Amino acid sequence: MPAEFLKTTDDAEGIPKDLRKRLQSCRTLPSVPAVVVQVLDLVQNPDDIGTADLAKVVARDPALVAKILKVANSAWCGITREVKTLEQAVILLGLSGTMSLALSFSLVRSVKPGAGVGFDHQQYWRRAIISAAASVAAGMALKTAHREELFLTGLLQDIGMLVLNEAVPEYGRMAASALNDHMALVEIERRELQADHAQVGAWFLHRWGLPDGLVAAVRGSHGSEKSDCPLNDSTALSSRIADIWINAESVKAVEDAADAADSLFGLGQEGLNRILTQTAEDFPSMVADLDMKVGDEFQIDRLLDQSRDAIAEINVQMIREARGLAAQAQRDSLTSLYNRSYLEQILDNQFTRSASLGQPLTAIFIDVDNFKGINDTYGHAGGDVVLVEIAKTIQSAVRNYDTVVRYGGDEFIALLANAPYGVGADVSERIRTLVADRVYDVGEGTEITATVSIGHATMLSKAEMATPKALLEAADKNLYIAKSNGRNCVA
Repeated sequence: MPAEFLKTTDDAEGIPKDLRKRLQSCRTLPSVPAVVVQVLDLVQNPDDIGTADLAKVVARDPALVAKILKVANSAWCGITREVKTLEQAVILLGLSGTMSLALSFSLVRSVKPGAGVGFDHQQYWRRAIISAAASVAAGMALKTAHREELFLTGLLQDIGMLVLNEAVPEYGRMAASALNDHMALVEIERRELQADHAQVGAWFLHRWGLPDGLVAAVRGSHGSEKSDCPLNDSTALSSRIADIWINAESVKAVEDAADAADSLFGLGQEGLNRILTQTAEDFPSMVADLDMKVGDEFQIDRLLDQSRDAIAEINVQMIREARGLAAQAQRDSLTSLYNRSYLEQILDNQFTRSASLGQPLTAIFIDVDNFKGINDTYGHAGGDVVLVEIAKTIQSAVRNYDTVVRYGGDEFIALLANAPYGVGADVSERIRTLVADRVYDVGEGTEITATVSIGHATMLSKAEMATPKALLEAADKNLYIAKSNGRNCVA
């Protein structure tokens, strides 16, 4: 293995303290298999080992020997003469290849289905094997890394999902609520846990003492920008390709894969099609090699045909331009907050997810007091200054994954995920205080003060609040109460 693939570093970066504590105290996380420990001991001194040394270690695990011999005699190696001994297989695969395969088979075997409610283990492994096949196909087409390293990183890039399913009791419901949309799951994780499974997977693999190159590729598997490491980019692309099969009804999955192929490697439709075709060809043999159950109903060829049809209609540049226009259309031109149109797009989704996870969703309705008077006295330019600064104040008072919207004129809405009533009250009071405590320069050296009235409401369950509209109406009703109570207050 290359030297940069072997270094190990501390990898708890980005994981909040409370989540890290839950991970560290979880007693059901898989332990390092004995053969992995022994292989990693050899990896630390790659210049000092030979085929006989590695074969001796692997030979202690008869099941692992059988799998490596099976791979050595498969289309993976493309030889016509039967490989009969483990040492012959090690010579054929090379030290790097044998080490990566030994790690892959041992790690897969050691990770057993947990007891988490709602987590689909079969779907997880289906996606993992597609990712492995796609990582190999991409890396081989682009000559970015060794085949076995690509296989290992592709296979293990989402292992953090298994870890979270053991350490976080509600994780199964979180995963189910994403409806097989991988990046939607990432958003849910970041919102609810302040970290995603790629970060957790990197922490876990580092804890096992696995190579730094593998850890870095797992940590960066959700990236969309080209990095300085081709292995990382192949892994990130394989994640987008796996989404095509797992979330096959979504044209967006195909668009995302095409966009990633272009941004990471400059690949057009033809190049992506070749990688998809190779992925589909390799998938069955990888399933057999790993001896995994991925569901008899899974039809990779049918979904490949659907993906090819979708790719044929995609123009990557047009996708990029359309997404840029869509992002602009979601923003208010004055304050740069999301606009009412965006709120209408995402409110149903936020409401449904919160209800399915059994988590509270809080809406905060904010109205600038006597704003007409500010406009009349200081002009629309002065009024705009006040709106822009209040928008910044509201944004600073909420969490970075909460949604703040300019609802219209001098009205704003903040949506707080997994925020009970008391949190909504605290955030509302913080916004009111911050707005009232500052001064606003409305031009020509004139400074004024401004206040807001705020109403907030919380959805605890669909039984008590059945629709998103009901949530906003409840917050709006409380805003009216705050106005009636003399303004500059919270209700």
